Amino acid sequence: MSTETKPVLQVEHLSTCFKTDQGVVTAIDDVSFDLYPGETLGIVGESGSGKTVTSKSIMRLLPEHLSFQKEGSVVRFEGKNLVTATEDEMREVRGARVAMIFQEPMTSLNPVFTIGWQLDEALKYHTDLDRAARKQRAIEMLKLVEMPNAERRFDEYPHQLSGGMRQRVMIAMALCCEPDILIADEPTTALDVTIQAQILRLMDDLKHKTNTAIMLITHDLGVVAQTCDRVLVMYAGRVVESAPVHELFDAPRHPYTKALLQSIPKSGRREHGKRLPTIAGLVPSLFDLPPGCRFAARCAYRDEHCDAVEPELVDDAPRRRVRCHYPLPAEEVAR
Repeated sequence: MSTETKPVLQVEHLSTCFKTDQGVVTAIDDVSFDLYPGETLGIVGESGSGKTVTSKSIMRLLPEHLSFQKEGSVVRFEGKNLVTATEDEMREVRGARVAMIFQEPMTSLNPVFTIGWQLDEALKYHTDLDRAARKQRAIEMLKLVEMPNAERRFDEYPHQLSGGMRQRVMIAMALCCEPDILIADEPTTALDVTIQAQILRLMDDLKHKTNTAIMLITHDLGVVAQTCDRVLVMYAGRVVESAPVHELFDAPRHPYTKALLQSIPKSGRREHGKRLPTIAGLVPSLFDLPPGCRFAARCAYRDEHCDAVEPELVDDAPRRRVRCHYPLPAEEVAR
């Protein structure tokens, strides 16, 4: 992956709001980033930070009667703004050009249809292949994702497969039309660590074979370190830091990023009986956001300026951005 190439996806000032009984609430606020071919971009943050809303906003999978994007929101794919695309245009994009893998495959696969039928449905809608060619393509995809006994699994139902096998089916379904972008929303959370490692390796192998761009949404920083090229850190609906993965882990610039990294268990770091560091306090309610920095109440470096004025997301170094009045020194490494 090279940032000298043209981005396959450009997200600019994306803000998504929800209509609630308590009024309109902004779930993600002014989110911007580029995604490049062959790149894996990790999006991390605590629950409620806006990771999944970002992905579903890109795919236009949020209920339109309950949500909307603010004016100026742009999700540019092949020169077209998906925010303003018609539903017919989005159906042509979803699955064929931009595909998504969800956290729990059992809720995404239809329990009353076979695996083969569900793979065939995607191919029938997005390709001109005849029935025999579609079956051959589906079995090839199951083999590509290392599904054991692919021909037999083709005729089985989701409940007959293990969790890891069902996730492989979801990946095969997402990739069967050779999309340009694969969005993976917590794809390994429901799996044990052995199967998780296999799925992550599989996704990485497929990325290198097909040059597909991957947007990986996760709360697991260990997964990010293992698989991602760049990272976006989100907090309370905002991007607070973005950087190449190694730079982010070696020298986080935002106090929230540093606190997240310090909470990762590391071999040999803990003293006997000593607890892992945690981030005190809670994420602020989106209905009652503070006037200044959204992380200020939990930050060890805050002052009156932080409480009063929200920082802008600014360029901090080549390929790095940070939203903080007092970024941590570049030489300060998370320990």
